[in-house]
Amino acid sequence: MTDRTETIFLPPLGLAGAPEPESMRQLSVPPPAQRGRYALAYWPAALRSLLVPHRMDPAAARWTYAARFQPQAGDHARWCAAFGLDAAEAAGAPFLFSQATGTLLYMRLFADLGLNFRHLLHLRHRATHRPAPAAQALAGQTVSARVAAVHSLGARKAVVHVACTVSNDDGLVLLNVQDDFIVRGYRPGQLKALPRHPAPPFEALQRPTPRWAAGAAPWHRLLDVAADLGQRYGALSGDANPVHTTPWAARLFGHPQPFLQGLATRSLIVGQLAQSGFRISRLDLHLCRPVPCGTRVGLSHDGQRFELSDAAGATLLASGRFEASMR
Repeated sequence: MTDRTETIFLPPLGLAGAPEPESMRQLSVPPPAQRGRYALAYWPAALRSLLVPHRMDPAAARWTYAARFQPQAGDHARWCAAFGLDAAEAAGAPFLFSQATGTLLYMRLFADLGLNFRHLLHLRHRATHRPAPAAQALAGQTVSARVAAVHSLGARKAVVHVACTVSNDDGLVLLNVQDDFIVRGYRPGQLKALPRHPAPPFEALQRPTPRWAAGAAPWHRLLDVAADLGQRYGALSGDANPVHTTPWAARLFGHPQPFLQGLATRSLIVGQLAQSGFRISRLDLHLCRPVPCGTRVGLSHDGQRFELSDAAGATLLASGRFEASMR
């Protein structure tokens, strides 16, 4: 298979640049541990996003949203438990502990654009990580997110690029992310004002096949995706979309069973890589197909590139590259 994975990562981590004051909106976001408060913030917004007319208004997405996030001492252990990992062996796994905060910020951005969530699909995730200094590991952080760009992808599809950073109170950027989403379901002419997406096209849209034949990769492991992993991840991350957590909702939206959130697929991969001894600093993930809950999958890597496929190695589910040091 031709390697279409781009070698471009995000800019190096540094100090957070302050957005223009008139473009910044500070939000108060409850942690998912406060289930009642978080549900009151999440579910009304989620239901509205499924009912609103589908449109695209990039001019309305002019805000950078920011919110505070408070790390907890047990975060790593809880995330490892959800993915069946040994917390000591997976030390340093770059889980997105702040994702519950980011989920609500992203929902505000998508609402500004006018997107109906039924037409939204996560295509690509790029991240650059820096561990917080040990003395500040549990210090408060700021999560900020903005729409970086919107492009058309043909007459009926658009691509939304979201940039997100997590920084500490000294302005040190700990996490730099770009997430790319495809948005379907537009009428011809509805996207004519948008610039076209530059080449090359997204790898996930090419329906690539696995690079390695079953068992031929330098490192390969079969993993069981728990039937309730979407539910567990929703409790950690705030992304409790019912297509990931309940069979009836998955079937309602055309899927035979619940499937993992895109960033749950990310956590599944980085957790296994960390447990194998890698301390990941950069990740480039292409989400090619849904990962069904309650199935077995195969993870392969060669120390730089990785693939997640079905157990037989015939269908590629996710692929990408990582940069890491060994523990």
